Amino acid sequence: MAEYDGLKPGQILADASVAEFIKNLGLGIAEAQKALDDNSVQQIAEFIEPIEGLGGKTLLDLGLSPAFYHYQYADLKCSMQLSLRVQKDLSLGLNIGGSYKSDSSDSSNESASETYKESGSKKSTQTRKASVEITSASAGALVVNGKNFQLSGSSPAERIESLQDALVGDKESGIDRVLYQLKPSTIAINSTADPKHVTVNGNTIAFHGGESNAGIIRISTNGDTEYVLNSSPDIKVQTSAKGDLATYATHVASAITAKNYNVDHIAEGGAFKPVMFEIGKHTISSSQQDYLQVLAYVISKLGFSVDIEGFADTQQYADKSASDQLNKDLGNNRAIEVFSILRSFGVNDSKLNVIESKGDQAARGAGDSPGTDNPVHRKVEIRKSGHTGHWLLVRAKNGGPGLDSVAPNKVGDSSADNGFIYLFDKRALQLENKAVTIDGHTYPYRGDAAGGFTVKSAPAYAKNLADDINSDTNSGLKASARRNIVTVSKNGDKFALTLVTNSSRNIRLDSTEGVTISSQFTLSKTSNMTKQSKGNRSVAVGATVDARYSRQFEMNVTGNSSIAARLVSIPAPPQFLETIKEFLDNEG
Repeated sequence: MAEYDGLKPGQILADASVAEFIKNLGLGIAEAQKALDDNSVQQIAEFIEPIEGLGGKTLLDLGLSPAFYHYQYADLKCSMQLSLRVQKDLSLGLNIGGSYKSDSSDSSNESASETYKESGSKKSTQTRKASVEITSASAGALVVNGKNFQLSGSSPAERIESLQDALVGDKESGIDRVLYQLKPSTIAINSTADPKHVTVNGNTIAFHGGESNAGIIRISTNGDTEYVLNSSPDIKVQTSAKGDLATYATHVASAITAKNYNVDHIAEGGAFKPVMFEIGKHTISSSQQDYLQVLAYVISKLGFSVDIEGFADTQQYADKSASDQLNKDLGNNRAIEVFSILRSFGVNDSKLNVIESKGDQAARGAGDSPGTDNPVHRKVEIRKSGHTGHWLLVRAKNGGPGLDSVAPNKVGDSSADNGFIYLFDKRALQLENKAVTIDGHTYPYRGDAAGGFTVKSAPAYAKNLADDINSDTNSGLKASARRNIVTVSKNGDKFALTLVTNSSRNIRLDSTEGVTISSQFTLSKTSNMTKQSKGNRSVAVGATVDARYSRQFEMNVTGNSSIAARLVSIPAPPQFLETIKEFLDNEG
């Protein structure tokens, strides 16, 4: 043992590998744990083996699974006595004590269950959407949470609109809004009627006439002017200059209104009278279509362009929350409806510019707070691009006097004087022996009284044509009549519906023939995982040294150790079993 001669006590202690001894005790526990896990894994072969006496089922099919074991805690104790005696009258006594104690419990709880909770709640302003497609010929049903909403009506448009009313009107459906658009196929349509009486554009057929005559007065001079509206009976308006041109234009509009005419004042840089809508809808009423028909003639005759922008008041729900995106979608649909009607009455697409709806802020008026329901904002504005001066759009009322022998008559006059620059006279439809051919199927125009409309009126012609198309089972066509316009589609053409909800309820959509669910209301998937670790761990080492000089050199190392551990059984991890089952399913 001469190699210890001259060494310091700490060097001798390190050479004795006390730390290595304690480490090996701890590793023994870890190796035992690994052996237990390996044993549990090896048992799986017995649990997945089909057993003839159990009908070919495995223990795993019966809900049994191999057990796993876990050391809940372990106490490690060791003591070592090291004595060194040197012949050079040096004796060294060293007493070392070390202990490791772990009193801990680890728990892992992972929930892999999927909670299908629809995104959006009453505490947020998020809206959720679902998409549905319905063919033009469908008479099926949309099923909402098990309740049937049957399509009903004699035309595609009637069926879609009745479904819209039924869904929104049923509080149990959870549907707050329904938007829709027809996606028509290309259809060949040819009419033998004069374009002044019947306009064909795309998949629409528009009948002209039946509307009151109208005209536009240009006001560019602030001066005394007499306006003649009708010579028989004699209807005149005498006006006088005002403080400025805008005030004078308002004065003229009021004076003509008092003579039982409809007057829309288009101020410099301003808009025509807005097209108004019912809450949550984008369908244009009959009276609004009559107004758009006159406006279409004005745009086409004078050749100017217009900007079309849709608005919606803040959409409100039971919890007073709202969706800005829904405002934009609804506003855009309204603008598209106005665009389609102007186009149907012959306005060239190049003259119509649809502006993207701006949503909630643009829908609110001065002083309106979010959530305000204001019908003034449920509109489409039509603005003349680069409009200067003031225009008055004068329209005769039903049963009121028309426009005849007007003055000052400035039609075709490029001067800037006050007077009428456009006149539209009431037209009598001439459609005898005229017909329309649609994809090879010919339908004579019929002016019989129909749908509450008088004989040979434009709406009567439209209703009769739609009925004739729908009754022709060999054509493969369907038609919808709205006032003066007939929209034609093929049986397989689809209406794209967007269903909107702000409810946090689970809403499930199903359908019958002709109704397709393109996308359900969005779902969110949540998972939770918690892991806790608690307990105390301690390591203690103690040492004493006794040194004496002697003439001998010897070293003795003695010690003992003990391990106390608690072993508990735990269920197989869910991920382990799911992986095994997935493997078995994939293996067939």
